[in-house]
Amino acid sequence: MMISIPPLIVQRRALFLALLASVQLVMVVGPGTTIGRLLFLAHIGVGLLWQPFVQSHRRLGFGGVALVILVATLFASYLNWWLIVLWLMLLTGVVGGKVFLFPDRWERLFYLLALGYLATALMTVALPASVEPLVGSLIVPMKAGHLAFGVVLLMAFLPAEQAETGTRPEIIDYIYGVMVFQTMGLIVLGSLGFSLIFKIAYIESLMATLFLVSGTLLLLGFIWNPRAGFGGLGGAVAQHVLSIGMPFEEWLESLANLSQGEERPDDFLAQACALLTRHLHAVVGVRWQTASEQGSYGEQNGRLIRFDYGQTRLTLVCRVAPSPSLRWQYGLAIRLLMEIYADKQRAQTLKRLTFVEAVHETGARMTHDMKNLLQSLDALCAAAERPGSDASPRFNELLRRQLPEISSRLRQTLAKLNSPHVGEKPSPQAAVVWFENLRGRYNEAAVKFSIQGITAYHQVPDALLFSTVAENLLQNIAEKRKREAGLQAEIMLKLEADAPVLEVVDHGSEMPAHIANRLFLDRLPSDHGLGIGLYQCARLAEHHAYHLKLVENRAGAVRFRLAPA
Repeated sequence: MMISIPPLIVQRRALFLALLASVQLVMVVGPGTTIGRLLFLAHIGVGLLWQPFVQSHRRLGFGGVALVILVATLFASYLNWWLIVLWLMLLTGVVGGKVFLFPDRWERLFYLLALGYLATALMTVALPASVEPLVGSLIVPMKAGHLAFGVVLLMAFLPAEQAETGTRPEIIDYIYGVMVFQTMGLIVLGSLGFSLIFKIAYIESLMATLFLVSGTLLLLGFIWNPRAGFGGLGGAVAQHVLSIGMPFEEWLESLANLSQGEERPDDFLAQACALLTRHLHAVVGVRWQTASEQGSYGEQNGRLIRFDYGQTRLTLVCRVAPSPSLRWQYGLAIRLLMEIYADKQRAQTLKRLTFVEAVHETGARMTHDMKNLLQSLDALCAAAERPGSDASPRFNELLRRQLPEISSRLRQTLAKLNSPHVGEKPSPQAAVVWFENLRGRYNEAAVKFSIQGITAYHQVPDALLFSTVAENLLQNIAEKRKREAGLQAEIMLKLEADAPVLEVVDHGSEMPAHIANRLFLDRLPSDHGLGIGLYQCARLAEHHAYHLKLVENRAGAVRFRLAPA
């Protein structure tokens, strides 16, 4: 399987390999020769094309180009082995700053090989040639270090992962780069120091220096992160950096106490900004500006540092310009502050939305209650308009059953409107009486009423709950009957586990799955109402320790069940 490499990666790799090849040619022909100086100028040109410091799309002005040409010319004019040593150390630092930034194993191996080649060329070719009197007869064997260039040839055949898109920005970790540069300088100076002080050959001093440096690095690595159940030097350094000018523990404690004591976001922000002048080193004043208000605290003359988070802007006023570490620490402290401020804004928005939702749900429930009462009144009006209804005993019996029920429901609805925050108390009623009242209000041929196992001693725990659920389900069946002529329905009140259970079933078409899955979880759009009836019924049932469920959904049997939770 072939691995495709993006063109930009191929181009940068080719430039980097040309950079290494040109410096190798300079060491082969010698930096003191004319050809060596010309090759070094070519090496500088390739380096300018490859360099990762300045973005490739930026243009250099005339002054910048002239400065580059002048420095390169002076460097090439006085080129010698000592300058080559310094140049190789710089290249090693640049490559070392890139090695640890690549997650791709092939890319990391590519730069590790380059780092190994540069270190080998420095210690076995450039440095021995610059101190030839110390090396003596070993200068000829040391030139075998030119064979390390074979690693560069191997690098040209390394693959690149498909994930490499070539759009990754060229970055360098300057800390790692400086550490690699200092390590190479330590090896160079250590090798020379051993040779001069102990009067030993260069190869011996080089091996001794490598042994000491590698051992020291291993020891420092262990001290930095021991992984033995206790913190190392890394934790101590991080704690020191975080505590420069501002103990983070005190700032976090102040923010936590203020967050618990202040609910309004803007008041919290104003008080927290006042605390900033006490906890942040060299900060004498603060300005803040939000979408709703702005303010300031403390002195307003000095160096300004601005932080923007969405629609909120926070400006620190400092006596003097802070160092980069303090500026980073200021950003971290303010980030914590703004996250808590944003959380309080979200909490306030959520509280407002909860209030609006409660008002909406209360109004929707009242609307449904009024709609059910209106249906009962319409039934009475329709019965009254029939010929001879005034002297009909059946009509008088209907009025005797319905009017007290309607009056009671209206009284309950009015009580809810006057005190919507007061919880509803259960209104138990004899199950047989409640069921007969429901049968009297909805005495239709298309609806079959049946009662099973219920005696005169059993009660429904909340007549209002059972009435609300039954009326909503019957209203939905009536709307469904307009679309499906001749739709039959059945209402059953039966006893299970010594508790009344209400079941309402229609024998029409099944309910669509996308509606059935969300039926009691959210408000649903409706062409005949608010789409909130069954949702409200489910919430009311939960309030009274009951469950309203769709237990069966198929053609000919769409069954709802109200039972204890």
